[in-house]
Amino acid sequence: MFTPPRPNLYESSNGFSVEVLGRTGLRYREAGRQMFVDSEVLAGPSGMAVYKDTIEKWDAPHENMGVTDSERDRILKNIREVFSFQGFEITVI
Repeated sequence: MFTPPRPNLYESSNGFSVEVLGRTGLRYREAGRQMFVDSEVLAGPSGMAVYKDTIEKWDAPHENMGVTDSERDRILKNIREVFSFQGFEITVI
């Protein structure tokens, strides 16, 4: 279940949130940590292209915590769920 407390921010009852920062970029948050995920708006059935390789580390003060492949896959799954909730798909690049 998702709730939009303000435009472009979607909070999940599963403890994460995704904020669309404009035509490029997402802010992903969970468990008191956050990261910037590079992305861009697309025309057509895919609403957003998400650049998988930019999901590599958390922002300060957690910048020393790398992201494992399984964590990256989970984060992408969570982002995909948010866009699906809105009726859009994402393309992972």
